[in-house]
Amino acid sequence: MAKEIRSVDELLSIHGPMLTSDISAIYRDQGLSATAARQRVRRRSDAVKTLHGLPFPKNAKFLYLEGEFGNRKFYDALIKKLQETSPAYSSAISGLSSRQGICLRQNWNIVSGSPVLQKGHIASEKILDRLKKVKIFSEESIAGVGDCITFSEQLIPINYAEFRARLTLEHILLETVKNWSIRMGFSSIKAIAIRNGTTLPKFSTHCFDIVGPSYLHSLTKKNTSQLQCGFFVVDIIWHDKLTKTHVAGFLRKISTLSSLRNLGRFQSMLVSNGFTMDALMLCRSKGVMTVTPDTLLGHDVAHALIELLNTLSRAAGFAIRNPEKIQTIFDRLSIIEGLSGNLRGAFFEMIVGNMVKVINAGSIDIGEIVTDNSSSKKAEIDVRLIKSDAIICYECKGYASHLQVTLGDVKYWLEKQVPIIRASQQYEQRFNNKDHINRRDNAPLP
Repeated sequence: MAKEIRSVDELLSIHGPMLTSDISAIYRDQGLSATAARQRVRRRSDAVKTLHGLPFPKNAKFLYLEGEFGNRKFYDALIKKLQETSPAYSSAISGLSSRQGICLRQNWNIVSGSPVLQKGHIASEKILDRLKKVKIFSEESIAGVGDCITFSEQLIPINYAEFRARLTLEHILLETVKNWSIRMGFSSIKAIAIRNGTTLPKFSTHCFDIVGPSYLHSLTKKNTSQLQCGFFVVDIIWHDKLTKTHVAGFLRKISTLSSLRNLGRFQSMLVSNGFTMDALMLCRSKGVMTVTPDTLLGHDVAHALIELLNTLSRAAGFAIRNPEKIQTIFDRLSIIEGLSGNLRGAFFEMIVGNMVKVINAGSIDIGEIVTDNSSSKKAEIDVRLIKSDAIICYECKGYASHLQVTLGDVKYWLEKQVPIIRASQQYEQRFNNKDHINRRDNAPLP
């Protein structure tokens, strides 16, 4: 008796969202010719939907049942297919995943693993646009942080406090690795570039966290009578343990650059808190230097950095129960140049939080990201005091002693941030019986 040939609807119901090429393969395995299999796929019912906006190999289409778009089953199947068929999109997904599902918008060209512009490759910005259209990624503005790229909420829940703490930590590591590379002779103080709020260091067609020309003998080569310098490129990804999937985006950058003709020599380095053994061996097989804070700074300082991340991620708890912890960490990290500048704002928020708690009865939150549900806009509350009859929100500016808060700063907070904060607090049922008060505090820090 011949085996029953199921409809496209039935196959999608059994196997979940699929590519048309995979459905055709199932039909061929059941005895249909290639032509008959394609025709059967084309004669699918109206209940089968086609995803638009993402190209797949050999003009394959991604099919799903009506009502499945945006659910976890849909995204799991889509991401799996992108990882199997498209190194460009797979690298972008792994790059954001390795950064806990969120990065600054301005750093996207570093995170994506794709070139800014290169013949034969999909540009980094085009990849972002396409992944946003199918709602794998989204773009949002977070007060106190800036414009960010995140996974859709259904995929990875975002810990905003941890993200802010990680940004602080990465700034510290950027300066540390830059100074180390100068001392070790990889590059020079005037030539080396690190990412900042306005520019991204670029080597050929790709962007990195750190880029510097190098005249180390192994990186230079002689063209006719002129000596051509090499380059030193670094990315920093703070993660407990980077896996093979996590490092795929970085390795794709290295592979793409290595395939370019007439490109000078370069040495790549990847800095992270840890690597799985297979990720470590894969990086080393590609000639990548893998470095951890432990090997760069020593065990005690590396452990202090981890403590710093935990402290900043849970600032309110430390401000209440253990405010002296931050000074202890400062002392242990004192060998790192420029540390106080990177931590000034976070330190000041903890001081304000501690003072507010000492003076007032109630609970406090520090660095709380809130959302106005009517507009989906986000704002940051530096310090929030929740009393029995009122909510008091404090905006903190831990500026250096020679700087002052400007009128523009105040207007921005009052006109842009306070309405979002007020709307978000009024939306929460637990705050409906409380008055809302906003205050601004600033003080000079040395």
